[in-house]
Amino acid sequence: MSNAVMESKPATPDEIPKFTATLVVRRFDPEVDDEPRWQNFEVEMYGTDRVLDALHKIKWEQDGSLTFRRSCAHGVCGSDAMRINGRNRLACKTLIKDLDISKPITIEAIKGLP
Repeated sequence: MSNAVMESKPATPDEIPKFTATLVVRRFDPEVDDEPRWQNFEVEMYGTDRVLDALHKIKWEQDGSLTFRRSCAHGVCGSDAMRINGRNRLACKTLIKDLDISKPITIEAIKGLP
């Protein structure tokens, strides 16, 4: 039987990289707007954040009037389907870091929906 003692250092989590992303959201409020409009938001995000996280951050920290549909936030229900950079995607499964963050990220309702 060995009497060796293993020395271990406490694990330190690696720093998750932060970056600023520009989201351009197509919005429409029938009580205020005649036509849909685009609005820019700058958000500081982490490499592990999803588009849904960015939308929540905007709503909670910048503009409480922003509304969007979501439910489970795990890619099961599909309620947060939206057009992200011109493609239909789920906001809860689309990582911001997988998009080209050197350009603004466009977000709008799926075609045919108000």
